[in-house]
Amino acid sequence: MKKVGFYVSNLVQRVLNYGKFRNEFLGRLPQRFHGAAKLLFYFTFTAEEKKLASEIESFRSKIPALSTAKEVYSYTSPHSNTFKTDEKGKALPGEYIGSSVEGHMKTGSSKFNGILLRRIVAGAGVKRILELGTNTGFSGCYFLSVPGTELVTIEGSDTLCEIAKINMDRFSDKHRIMNMLFDEAIDVLLAEKASFDCVFIDGQHEQKATLHYTQRVLPMLKPGALIVHDDIYWSDDMHAGWQKMVQDPQFSETVDLFYKGICVVGNGTAPKAHYDMGEYLPRPEIFRKNW
Repeated sequence: MKKVGFYVSNLVQRVLNYGKFRNEFLGRLPQRFHGAAKLLFYFTFTAEEKKLASEIESFRSKIPALSTAKEVYSYTSPHSNTFKTDEKGKALPGEYIGSSVEGHMKTGSSKFNGILLRRIVAGAGVKRILELGTNTGFSGCYFLSVPGTELVTIEGSDTLCEIAKINMDRFSDKHRIMNMLFDEAIDVLLAEKASFDCVFIDGQHEQKATLHYTQRVLPMLKPGALIVHDDIYWSDDMHAGWQKMVQDPQFSETVDLFYKGICVVGNGTAPKAHYDMGEYLPRPEIFRKNW
């Protein structure tokens, strides 16, 4: 009943706030984020997006046949307040544990989250993307489906890297998969003087980890570049981390899209602006309490 109540409340809020969202929110929200905000409010795909999402999703059922191993080993994401670094300030990895291939088949970006990412990238004219957390490559497929994009994606699990490559190859060969820990790969990229228009941080849903990797990737970003954070309502701790980024003067703009949080790298002079979908729709409940 609680879930039904939320959906009813959500629908009522959409109806009541339709004009306010269209005229007020979109009136002040930068144009490049309109597509993403409209998806969140109207909850509808275009015909092209429906076709693309079905094509990408068709790969999911094929995953078990791609791995001869019964288990996929990967690094665990830290729970709140468990993220640690070594004496050099580099992140210590979580446990490297196995889980069923069928379990991993269910992970990765859903159709809605994938199209949301795609609209963010396409709307902002992003071309070079860095992703922290490849998994099975579904988010990568949505990124690469935008014409002209290139992707560098980091994943600690060799099995997941192999699956992701097959998945993403369906859309483009303009991708580089780095089978390394995040900090190790970031060190390599910094040494290469790599630069990106957008970074998608989707590997460790914990405040300290999120803030750590945000600071680590900033040297590879110019003013105007985006940092997109996944699952900003994952836990109270993760949401507290997002609130710190909303207040961070390094970002000229922040956008709360519930499922994703966007930070725009500033130049140190522009005034701070924050755009929040929670002013027009019921805000999501924290996904995992006491995480």
